[in-house]
Amino acid sequence: MSTTTPQTLTAKDRMGLPHQAVPEREVAERVQDFGEVVLGYGQDQAMLEAQRCIQCGKPPCVDACAIKTDIRGFIKLIEEGKLVEAYYKNLEVNPLAATCGRTCDHLCETVCVVGKKGKPVAIAFLKRAAADAYVSEKRAGKITRNTPPVERRKGRVAIVGAGPAGLACASDLARKGYGVTVYEASPVPGGMLYLGIPEFRLPRDIIEFEVQELRELGVEFRYDTPIGKAITVNELRKDHDAIFLAIGAHRGKKMDIPGENDFAGFLDAIVFLRRVSLGDKTKPGNKVLVIGGGNSAIDAARTSLRLGCEEVHIVYRRSRKEMPALPSEVDEAETEGVKMNFLAQPVRIVGENGKVTGMECLRCELGEPDASGRRKPVPIKGSEFFIQADVIVPAVSQEPDSATLGTDHGLSLSKWQSFVVNEETLETNVKGVFSGGDAVTGPASVIKAIAAGHKAALSIESHLALLE
Repeated sequence: MSTTTPQTLTAKDRMGLPHQAVPEREVAERVQDFGEVVLGYGQDQAMLEAQRCIQCGKPPCVDACAIKTDIRGFIKLIEEGKLVEAYYKNLEVNPLAATCGRTCDHLCETVCVVGKKGKPVAIAFLKRAAADAYVSEKRAGKITRNTPPVERRKGRVAIVGAGPAGLACASDLARKGYGVTVYEASPVPGGMLYLGIPEFRLPRDIIEFEVQELRELGVEFRYDTPIGKAITVNELRKDHDAIFLAIGAHRGKKMDIPGENDFAGFLDAIVFLRRVSLGDKTKPGNKVLVIGGGNSAIDAARTSLRLGCEEVHIVYRRSRKEMPALPSEVDEAETEGVKMNFLAQPVRIVGENGKVTGMECLRCELGEPDASGRRKPVPIKGSEFFIQADVIVPAVSQEPDSATLGTDHGLSLSKWQSFVVNEETLETNVKGVFSGGDAVTGPASVIKAIAAGHKAALSIESHLALLE
């Protein structure tokens, strides 16, 4: 009988331990509803997976994390069975650990040393396990507060946008004792977390739980309050000592191909996902064609299946390898029945009697890398083909919709309609007004948005200190 215990495991022993598969709902069942697909680890499974971490002296996973999570530290706590303590370790830098455990692009795992000889440690799912343990105990009444009370400090901050950047900034400032009010244009919290990520990937009660944690810190939320309509930026400036604009990137970009604006049945992915997230579960059509290779494209396709669409295609210009969507999400989409058309470039939208009937495409091959570092798709002459569809959903990218703020704010905008900021402080050209996240960079990951929120909070704290 082996006498090996977690305390006596060597790095070699740990490298040889089996990866713990994450349980998922059966395909035939899950495509019938919007219930969560990936079920996550229980405590025992999480402890076993945590044993695979070799506790690197200079962990590359931490360097790869946008917010420098103490990955080694929280995994060690999970190995010891201290999941709630592991959550608190995450909370030091991440107020959205339960959300990130489900949605993060987990670049940390791409550099995991264990992954050089097999599957990397499932860092994201371990983060989720710790957060889920905390959520369970909090709901059961075993935990009453998520932080000790702090002394109130002078200074009121307005945060525009309840997405991950805004929530991270609100958390940091509230924990320092500042008064924080979050203004959100939609009737729900989370920004793109709620409006753009389907329930089967991120349950709404998880978003609402983490927002409630911020309320307990004293953060005030005002929904259905679009800045530029309900109240202007200049009016916010009069009532607050600093402003953080975290409006995200919610406007879908055009493809600029013939027929794009000519037929009914053309539905932007962000508009589609937002509509479904707010409760409209109407089937868009029978045959749906989604254009793009990011997470929004995958989410739109998988959502279409759950709404009862008979056939769902994705058209993407590059190969599967170049898709920016999470590989696990691509796998799940294919498993559920989404038909992938790789190396295919949209040419024109076709329709009859004012309605979409399909799209003409060209086959492509990959050429030299472009500015993104990915190999550029090169159309193959004479390779035209046609895909029938009664609904076409472009998901090619998004940009900030800064026009909603009105025209009298005086803020400098880039040609992409993003806010121009000081890269070190995130302050705009208007003193006391800061911006970050997708509103500055364009669409990026949840964890990068959280990092921007932290950075803005530090700058705002420095700005408020000058007023004391």
